[in-house]
Amino acid sequence: MFSITTLCTVCALTFMAVPPKGEGSSDEGGKCPITGLFSPAKKKAAEAAVPAEVGKVAPPFELMDTNGKAHKLSDFKGKTVVLEWFCARCPYSGKASGRSVHSTGKVKKLMEDLKKVDENIVYLLIDSSSKWSKEDVIKEAKACAEAMDIKAPMLIDHGGKVGKDYGARTTPHMYVIDAEGKLRYDGAFSEQTGRENFVLNAVKAIKKGEDPKPSKTRSWGCGVKY
Repeated sequence: MFSITTLCTVCALTFMAVPPKGEGSSDEGGKCPITGLFSPAKKKAAEAAVPAEVGKVAPPFELMDTNGKAHKLSDFKGKTVVLEWFCARCPYSGKASGRSVHSTGKVKKLMEDLKKVDENIVYLLIDSSSKWSKEDVIKEAKACAEAMDIKAPMLIDHGGKVGKDYGARTTPHMYVIDAEGKLRYDGAFSEQTGRENFVLNAVKAIKKGEDPKPSKTRSWGCGVKY
């Protein structure tokens, strides 16, 4: 004679193999056809985080820079903030090449132009590289900053939580957040020809009280190494 434990085991296997009609993808529990007992509800899968959206409040964050100093987005309330996703190994970002926005001086020029538009603007680099050790990420970012005279704080997002919150796809991938904490631009550093800088245009528009046009573009560069 089967024990109640055996019957419940059979019941569980029955539900796994043949779910009740119309409930194949349900997260709800069900009644065992053998014992009449109810099976526990399946654990719901965690919902995927929705990336940041232009026009909505930018995801908050707190990250340490390469020197161990903490930076919170909320620290810059009342100021326009530019975020640049960065990687020391990417030839479009921190690695010296003819395509690098850093080694070609494009970021330095952008920062100078941004200060002319808004002297209180904040510029932050975020490195979400996680395919190598955090120690190596910090070491390489520091070396890059020294070699290319990068003065902006480099924030380390090892594990990639902040990058995923923002939906950062490439290095570089740029975001502009206004003084009220709303995301106003998301996308490429510039046209690949370099003739038009979308970040500078966005900050100019915000300063005039206008909506950036375009407010979203497709970013280009190396994929973020989450």
